[in-house]
Amino acid sequence: MSRLIKILNTVSIYSNCDEHTQTSHFLMHGNIVDFNRIKRRNGIDWMEILIDGQKRYIKKNTSQFFKLKEVKILDDSCTVIFFKLKNEFNYGFKEVFTSHKFEDKDQGIIQMRRYYEVGTKEKCINLYYDKDVAEVSKSVLAKGEKTIITSENGDILEILYGKKVGYILGDVSYYENKNWWIIVVCIMVALGVGGGSLYALIDSGRTVTGSILVIPGVIITALIVVFIKFILIAFNLIFETIRKRF
Repeated sequence: MSRLIKILNTVSIYSNCDEHTQTSHFLMHGNIVDFNRIKRRNGIDWMEILIDGQKRYIKKNTSQFFKLKEVKILDDSCTVIFFKLKNEFNYGFKEVFTSHKFEDKDQGIIQMRRYYEVGTKEKCINLYYDKDVAEVSKSVLAKGEKTIITSENGDILEILYGKKVGYILGDVSYYENKNWWIIVVCIMVALGVGGGSLYALIDSGRTVTGSILVIPGVIITALIVVFIKFILIAFNLIFETIRKRF
């Protein structure tokens, strides 16, 4: 997936990295655009974006945008909720749904769930909504399915479910595809430590049973993962700093 950002608040568009090049156009809440890189000019950080194939710029302000994340679900399953407004109001998720039932309104009810730890644990919350305000439906994401997180709002995650905007519980377990290397490192280290330790014990005429080999494997794996992560962060900071200057 190319690097995409979602605009959270209205921002001005510039034709160049200069405050005097502001155009008459704006990016509005909900717009999703391609993000290329960050440039620093005259003490200001600019985000280079692509609009209709042309390079444009916005001022970097982390409260104004969210970097989309392509992830894979680790829970056994989780509920995805959708809603469609019946009126002209631009309500968000928390304006449509409430955890409390109001007796004076014609409210519908829908449940958000997540099953995890091989189905042995479950979390479920009931949400109420005004039937005159929104039409509500739901679907399910299963373990291993990919989705794109477009916004994080406390206890709720906004996602792209195909071409539809949906919502899942904020504590649903997932991992970002960019972190695949951690799994590879863990497997390689576990195999290396386990095989090496077993060979050394057999070569010395001893045998071993149980989970004793897990201890050095876990320790070494953790140290290697932390070390590689530190190196990647350092290289990324250096690379981004260089890119800002050009």
